[in-house]
Amino acid sequence: MEQLQYYGQHDDLISSIGTLKKYDKHMKEIIALMDYKSKFGSKHFDTPYRSGMDKKKLATYFREVGYTIHYRYLNEIDLKTNEYKNKHIIYTSSEDIGYLYKSYIEDIIYALELSGAKVIPEYKHLRANNNKVFMELYRDSLQLTENIKSVVFGSLKDIEMHLDTIEYPVVFKTSGGASGTGVSLVSSEKELLRKIKSESPRNYKMDAKDQLRALKHKGYIKESVYRKKFVLQQFIPDLVNDWKVYFFGEKLYIFKRPILSGRGIKASGGGYDNYYYGLEAEAPPGLFDFAFDIFQKLEVPHVSIDIAYDGTNFYLIEFQSLYFGTAGIPYSEGYFRKMKEGWRFIEQKLEVEKVFADSIIRYLSHQSDQVTSEAYQAEY
Repeated sequence: MEQLQYYGQHDDLISSIGTLKKYDKHMKEIIALMDYKSKFGSKHFDTPYRSGMDKKKLATYFREVGYTIHYRYLNEIDLKTNEYKNKHIIYTSSEDIGYLYKSYIEDIIYALELSGAKVIPEYKHLRANNNKVFMELYRDSLQLTENIKSVVFGSLKDIEMHLDTIEYPVVFKTSGGASGTGVSLVSSEKELLRKIKSESPRNYKMDAKDQLRALKHKGYIKESVYRKKFVLQQFIPDLVNDWKVYFFGEKLYIFKRPILSGRGIKASGGGYDNYYYGLEAEAPPGLFDFAFDIFQKLEVPHVSIDIAYDGTNFYLIEFQSLYFGTAGIPYSEGYFRKMKEGWRFIEQKLEVEKVFADSIIRYLSHQSDQVTSEAYQAEY
């Protein structure tokens, strides 16, 4: 288990929030984009169900450190003006069926980023949200970790070109899906091809039209009838659990997720009451530093990281930089924080809105410090 020191909630901890409050004399502005249901963000135990964060509480926590938050609907964005250039914008995502509305959110956020708005986090993180194919490609581009292999494909025809390179058993993942949905272990080529076909719904009307094209046009190559992108990830044997780690700024939340009977290889989706939080998560030595290195490389205000450990090595399974579950916050008695002496547990229960706001302000503070440093270096 990590060698940790324990702090009570009444210890005098100097945070970046307090430091920022000391120097900000004027209110700054942040725009928060909601969906058509007035929903912003993700919150476990939200009221009403699936309503997201409490927007009044969130505004209060931002106001306490000198920020005014302006809520707007995504459908109110008008880029024909220069209104959003250099504005700080936070936003919600979506897990709607088929991710149809999420696609719309991506269009809005990417256009805002192109227009000069400072969207938090950057668009690439929204693209990776509930999109395991892009998440894997982004992981490789950053070289986050190199000890677990994953490959991505867009159709049955794509993988047929590489079948001789696949090592079994292998973990199959649909690109979309949460709580373990779309994840399974396949043990043979025959099983893999069957799984790809079962996860790729066919449009028989369009398939028939494509068949007619092939009959009409000599040399025409038909579309693959199984076109739904997916991931194949290296299987790590003999695991009995994984760990979910959240970073919200300087705060680290963790819980251990046992692989329950009947769940196959999946720790995710086993029910939050069956997990172990905080000090009870029994994090092995090095896990926090492994997670912290990933968090720093991503350069985001907050992140959710799934980590496996085989007794020798840590493996980054997946990560999300926004709109992830937040159950680890209310279920935990506190959080961990990196000190000079190592990781310490801070016994302090906080509301999700407070934790979220603190992470955004800390991120903005670091961004401001970086700009000031670059300007100083340019001048001298």
